[in-house]
Amino acid sequence: MNIPEEEMVSWVGDKIALYKTACVVLGNDTLTLFDEKDLQPIPMQGFRVAPWGVDNALPQRVMAKIDAAEIVGTNANFNWKVAYGLGPKLVEVIRDPETNRVKDFKEVIEGEAYDWYMRNNVPLLLQEIMTDLSYFGNAFPLLIAGPKEEGGKKRVGIRSIVHREAMFSRWGLTKKDLISRHLYCAKWDDSPTKEEIQDSYVIDEYNAVADISNRLLLGKDTRMCFPIYITSPGRPYYSYPNWWSIFRSGWYDQLTSIPALKKAILKHNLGVRHIIYIADEYFKEKEELLKIGKDDHKGRKELYDEVVKQLCEQVTGEENAGKAVVSKMKMIPNGNGASFEKLMTVDTIKNDISGGEYLTDYETGANIISYAMDVHPSLIGATPGKNSNSLSGSNIREIFIMKQSLSKPMAYLALQWWPVVRTINGWDRNLEIVIQDSLFTTLDQSKSGEVKTANNVTQ
Repeated sequence: MNIPEEEMVSWVGDKIALYKTACVVLGNDTLTLFDEKDLQPIPMQGFRVAPWGVDNALPQRVMAKIDAAEIVGTNANFNWKVAYGLGPKLVEVIRDPETNRVKDFKEVIEGEAYDWYMRNNVPLLLQEIMTDLSYFGNAFPLLIAGPKEEGGKKRVGIRSIVHREAMFSRWGLTKKDLISRHLYCAKWDDSPTKEEIQDSYVIDEYNAVADISNRLLLGKDTRMCFPIYITSPGRPYYSYPNWWSIFRSGWYDQLTSIPALKKAILKHNLGVRHIIYIADEYFKEKEELLKIGKDDHKGRKELYDEVVKQLCEQVTGEENAGKAVVSKMKMIPNGNGASFEKLMTVDTIKNDISGGEYLTDYETGANIISYAMDVHPSLIGATPGKNSNSLSGSNIREIFIMKQSLSKPMAYLALQWWPVVRTINGWDRNLEIVIQDSLFTTLDQSKSGEVKTANNVTQ
């Protein structure tokens, strides 16, 4: 951070000035980041694009801000990881024949559905969907239709599913501003050509089976987007995660400004730590000892430079901590007896910077951001700040179980497409994809302190 000298000097008397400078350097534009009043569709290569943000680059801007704050990125990652648990498994649900209630799960390791599950790498697909839901509140998987053989006859089904990153996804609108197409492009900010925009039909998520069946019957749209989103009141096109409030409230700006501020403090306020005073008599004795004449200006300068270099090496640097500088004292007779004159004095500059400045502010900001992101700081493993307190293992375990329970909606959303694919492809309705959770317990109940559960049956 390049701060002009005059600005640095003024900051010594007023630290608020530097705080404002740090904010400017960081480019804190979050107050206008979500200003979306009167946004209109963007005509682009024959499409009417629903802009995501003022400049149609809100996901990119949010991602840049996430990358600049370690707490935000770590929390967003933690949220999808908890929802993901130990990962998905394809199972057959075993039901009680009398009550039809679920009794058990049997893992499926063969068959058409299993081959489809493995071919499409569903565990990786769910990671990508949950990541986009956690970061952006929207996910855009595509169902790819194709022919399949069944009983010697060919029919059309869902051949595969692929993930399309939310950062590069936009909605295409009809003339009445209704969502009709999914548009995928990596160059929204660079005037893409029509060939660079991938266009897909958008499935009606409320009546997906009938909608897909009708499209397949008509022989249309082999590539169809299944919209997945976290509900967001008042947002007609793109959902906004609740935790994006940290950008509007100003806590994100405060948190990211503090490291730059502390760096400036260390750089500009801790430059000189010692002042060394050396009497002329010290050099005179050295010159006599080394037989340097008064007219030997070069020799006298070399002696001065060497003494200064040695002293600086002795009083600075971590490796010299605890060492001492030895110097003579000269006795000077006077009318009252004698006094002693120091030939060398090393004074330490008093500095009011202790190193802990703004840590309380940083801790407060980190905790508020973690609160907004629905993450208890102790679950990550460390709480920022000097006043951090660790919870007991029992408390952390209970908090983690609560967090797992609150993460179930994300896991459910990420698997919304599965019952649709299963029905379209004509597979047994008892075939389910379940998410295994890891529940921590006490050692008297499990030798490893951990038990596994299978949750999120999608029916």
